[in-house]
Amino acid sequence: MTTRSIIVPVIMCGGAGTRLWPLSTKDNPKQLHALTGALTLLQQTVLRCPQTRGFAAPILVCAERHADQVLAQCEAVNTTPAAIITEPCPRNTAPCAISAALAVQAQFGDSAQVLLLAADHYIADTKGFVETVQLGARAAAKGHIVTFGAAPTVPATGYGYLQKGTALMPGIFTVSAFVEKPDEETAKAYLKSGDYVWNAGIFLFSAAVMLSEMEKYRPDILKAAAQAWEKAGQDKVYQYLDAEAFAACPSESVDYAVMEKTQCAVVVPLDVGWSDVGAWPAIYDLAKKDKNGNACHGSVVTQSTQGTLLYADKDGPMIAALGIKNLAIITTSKAVLVAPLDQAEQIKALIEKLDDEQR
Repeated sequence: MTTRSIIVPVIMCGGAGTRLWPLSTKDNPKQLHALTGALTLLQQTVLRCPQTRGFAAPILVCAERHADQVLAQCEAVNTTPAAIITEPCPRNTAPCAISAALAVQAQFGDSAQVLLLAADHYIADTKGFVETVQLGARAAAKGHIVTFGAAPTVPATGYGYLQKGTALMPGIFTVSAFVEKPDEETAKAYLKSGDYVWNAGIFLFSAAVMLSEMEKYRPDILKAAAQAWEKAGQDKVYQYLDAEAFAACPSESVDYAVMEKTQCAVVVPLDVGWSDVGAWPAIYDLAKKDKNGNACHGSVVTQSTQGTLLYADKDGPMIAALGIKNLAIITTSKAVLVAPLDQAEQIKALIEKLDDEQR
């Protein structure tokens, strides 16, 4: 891959991961934890885009409070970021895409491509991921904005879906429809048809094309985000977006701001064992199980226990489980969660209650 078509990974580290409470918190979100192996989700994402395969050093976008942790985790896997862009407040992914495009344009030139991806996802097949991104780069080089759709394995109701349209070239399709999270029967029909993929929230585009489409469809977001970039402070690898300008930026996703409106969108199916690691059931699904179907992490002792996720954080108390089935038990130094495993994804209401009670 030539320098003219270099791909710059821009890793979004701003997610709070609230459905993985009590381990994931605003101060220490899920991407900074080692949930699916020895490395943190952030470190896995950084290493997923090796410079030996045509990728540039990564740019990371994170909350100001996490900047030092993000840098330390990169350095721990021998990676020096091209930049760490800090956001003074959450504003979803559209402003992040603009910051990414402006940063890549300034540092790598107009022909460089931006691979915009989340820091907190899991991908089993790194080699397949790299090959699929390189396939998508062919479309991005022709002026398309590529969205990668994970191959569905179950009729999931927690993801948005993309409907594949006409094949433009092998493995690259127009997007017929963006579909919100379906009910179970609709999800079953999608899975059976083979025409739908999960919206993985991974994008590939040239900086110039994304900025042009933002100007066309959401000039208000572009103006505010560009001002925040132009007024940004800098200290070594850190680039601090201007707080006042960024706070004035509308909060919007890339999908709503551009992807559902643009004529440039294409979808590339991604069959690499993707998970958004969105909630405790996903951790259970990804984990190794003992002979009784238990997934155990940390200091855990079980007796007559089946089908249970037991996650004892290194700073939390030991878990001793006797005669239970199909639960999620999570312990940290500050809180303990006990829930039916099949309901652990529905933790949002509990978090809101804790916030209301200021606990």
